[in-house]
Amino acid sequence: MNEIGSKKVNNDSEYQRTIKYLGIFGGAQGISMFLSMVRNKATSVLLGAAGLGFIALYNRTIQMFSECTNLSLSFSAVRKLADVYENGDEKELLSYVKVVRSIALLTGLSGMLLFFLFSPLMSNLIFGDQEYYLRRFLMLSPVLLFMAVAGGELAVMRGTRELNKVALYTLWTAVSSVVIAVPLYYFRGLGGIFPAIFLAAFLQMTGALYLSTRRYRYRVSPFSFSLLRKGCDMIKMGAGYIYSSIMTSFSVWFICKSLSDMADDTVTGYFSAAFVLIMLLPSVLFAALDSDYYPRLSGVLGRREERNAMVNGQIEVHVLVQAPLILGFVVLLPEFLPMLYSEEFLPALQMTQVAMLGMMFHAMAYPISFMPLSAGDSLTFLVQESIYNAALVLLVLFGYECCGLYGLGLGMLLLR
Repeated sequence: MNEIGSKKVNNDSEYQRTIKYLGIFGGAQGISMFLSMVRNKATSVLLGAAGLGFIALYNRTIQMFSECTNLSLSFSAVRKLADVYENGDEKELLSYVKVVRSIALLTGLSGMLLFFLFSPLMSNLIFGDQEYYLRRFLMLSPVLLFMAVAGGELAVMRGTRELNKVALYTLWTAVSSVVIAVPLYYFRGLGGIFPAIFLAAFLQMTGALYLSTRRYRYRVSPFSFSLLRKGCDMIKMGAGYIYSSIMTSFSVWFICKSLSDMADDTVTGYFSAAFVLIMLLPSVLFAALDSDYYPRLSGVLGRREERNAMVNGQIEVHVLVQAPLILGFVVLLPEFLPMLYSEEFLPALQMTQVAMLGMMFHAMAYPISFMPLSAGDSLTFLVQESIYNAALVLLVLFGYECCGLYGLGLGMLLLR
């Protein structure tokens, strides 16, 4: 009887904690979502669907290079830091914080150099031989460094359970993106895309550094072999995820590029807008999983009953919360879509509604997907991600070829 009562208390505690951080991160993500809607609305009015298509191509290209070089520190570093924070001492924790920051800086420098070297190839591949775009691709190479440093600081905050700061960082990224992007798009049109991406990434990095260094002073030794050896587990795990990250970024980029070739940049803009809307509402709730659930799951991995209770609690709460919200969003989307973008995007309505229904199934699978990550089982994660991304490309492009925009949405639904 005592054991049953103890399990019930643990389950209730898990539910309460899950709901608590759903509230904290859901609130932060909710404000972020509103600001993203403001930015997307302004972008769609000022630049149109073609402008959104251009932005999607630029951002996916940057993201692809970032994922290839950043060793997935947002996952691998959090797992190690959470373990040291839970079971180690302050000196060991400070040492690993320095390791994470050093690796982040080194990967950022590597990413910046690779992006600079491959800019002529990417400019020619995406836009043809146009010197105008090549110069701007070269100017965007520091964005890879900014993203890597910010990712390292975010991993430090997550791993050391500074979750309020993670929520503040979420708000800061949303505010800075709006404040930078909207005036540039208004005054410079399509020419404002490149400086907007650069300045937004820089401000996000400075925000992450400000929040993180208030507790842990910024110390790095990116070229110290003895220090980097301490991060071998993180590097090995991150290297294992590079392939998965390449597949994910390349798949979305390839879809955008293929749609641009099969149709035009307007269709790419429709797909990009639908993709943002599909992830917009669930991201409010999934933020708590990334910031609170994953570090805690890594800390209790060896305790089977506690781990299973944690996973089951997450699934139950997320399904109960998300299902009515998603259904309501689908029903009201005909009113929301012109408000969030413009009437030009109404052709993407049916595609978005169909794809959005799949997020209810995603709510059940998402907490389980953290199991290989928390266990350091990169092989299982790689297989899952490879199959998913290959299917994503095939189903989405085949769906568009057969049924147009509706087929795009159906392809995304079938993958959930």
